[in-house]
Amino acid sequence: MIPSLLSVALASLAIHQAASRGDEPASWPQFRGPGGHPVSEDDSIPIDFGPDRHLSWRRSLPAGHSSPCVHGDKVFLTGQLGARGVVVGIDRTTGHELWRRSFLADEPPAYSHADAVPAVSTPCTDGERLFVYVDSYGLVALDLEGQLLWEERMPHPGYGFGVGTSPILAGGNVILSRDGAPEAAVFAFDAETGEVAWKIDRFGFIESHGTPYVWRNADREELIIGGTSQVCSFDPKSGEPLWNVNGVTVFSCTTPTADADTLYFGAWSTANATGRSFWDAGFGRSLELSDAEVADPNLLFDRLDANDNGTVELDELPECRAKDAFTFLDQNKNGVWERPELLSPPGGPNTPGANVLMAIRRGGEGDVTASHVEWTWKRGLPYVASPLLYRGRIWLMKAGGIVSAIDAASGKRVLDRERLPDRSEYYMSPMGLAGHVLVGSAEGTLYVLDAESEGLEIVHYVDFEDGLFATPAVVDGSLFIRTENNLWCFRGE
Repeated sequence: MIPSLLSVALASLAIHQAASRGDEPASWPQFRGPGGHPVSEDDSIPIDFGPDRHLSWRRSLPAGHSSPCVHGDKVFLTGQLGARGVVVGIDRTTGHELWRRSFLADEPPAYSHADAVPAVSTPCTDGERLFVYVDSYGLVALDLEGQLLWEERMPHPGYGFGVGTSPILAGGNVILSRDGAPEAAVFAFDAETGEVAWKIDRFGFIESHGTPYVWRNADREELIIGGTSQVCSFDPKSGEPLWNVNGVTVFSCTTPTADADTLYFGAWSTANATGRSFWDAGFGRSLELSDAEVADPNLLFDRLDANDNGTVELDELPECRAKDAFTFLDQNKNGVWERPELLSPPGGPNTPGANVLMAIRRGGEGDVTASHVEWTWKRGLPYVASPLLYRGRIWLMKAGGIVSAIDAASGKRVLDRERLPDRSEYYMSPMGLAGHVLVGSAEGTLYVLDAESEGLEIVHYVDFEDGLFATPAVVDGSLFIRTENNLWCFRGE
């Protein structure tokens, strides 16, 4: 059964109510908020916010891309200072720094992408403890005053794009995905003791960067994890497999979303792109590629090789995604691209999986690829920014400023690849706020979109002049936006 708009609306309302109960401290406890749904119907927050309007306070931070985690009167964030991963506790009302704790990595990681940084993982909290995944150090548990409770040292998994996944809580355990690491597993650590409660071996899975998701559907609670062409469901209490769907992207960075009846998983990666979409993904932001260059990349190589020396050097490239990932495509690591490296990049026609958004019906057992996929969508898919379910629509934010919205019930288009003025990278996951959708670019432009318009309607925009990578948080009339070097708090009068 495809979910009705009413069930979608009720699920959204339940999420908002869970985030704002009067008998519990205000909380935005994990990546993408309560239950992994970055949604708030708090209409007390002015939509025309900005650095010079409705600003309650601003706090400078060690650089990082992690999102705010909030509990009670404290906000928790991570950053990086040299080789040290830093965790900071901030007073939610005043913005004053309350405490700071740092963790020295054994060896700083080397990355293959210009936008990769160590402090990406967002903390999570159960209200008593704070759990932080520190790149190149491991998983640590602190009390809310910053005192160490336990730690599990885990070396950097060797990802060229950095660690993107964040810990979450399920059934009294801290869940952490380590696809593609030497030990390749999903771990469940007892939140109180740090002991391993269970482990799912994931040998054969290449690296992935999405955060696991707990799907509380009408039947049961499930732990959903995407990776290497599959979406898999597990029992969060034991780690036992429940079902899987095959055919999604091989290199996933996004987190699923769901309502009570249907799970939505959508992701894109260069490895599963083909034809013009493959070359446009790498160069289309700054180059108009001819049909001849798409058909014969030798012609593109010749154009890029400006000094005609038979190689492509970094300073010969315009600003584009391929330049950001220059060392990833430099497979022999000699500092230049040679012709075969551009003509045969990682991935290729035999790479399993596809770039697709799927709606998956609840209640499956085993391989449900043929039986439980309600609809699919294959255009305008996000690379890093996770899909947002809000007011009956699935919002997709693709690099280059491309916005799409899909009707959740039918899989039909509402917006199909509309363009925003800022056409840079988009890593921040969209957020639903009181009838609006917030999206933000790596260049620092945040757009407030009308969530129910039949077209792309920009209600307001803000230029922070500081990169936007993190998903915002909303708690008790306050909107928290983390830019690369600052935490901003906006409130109404």
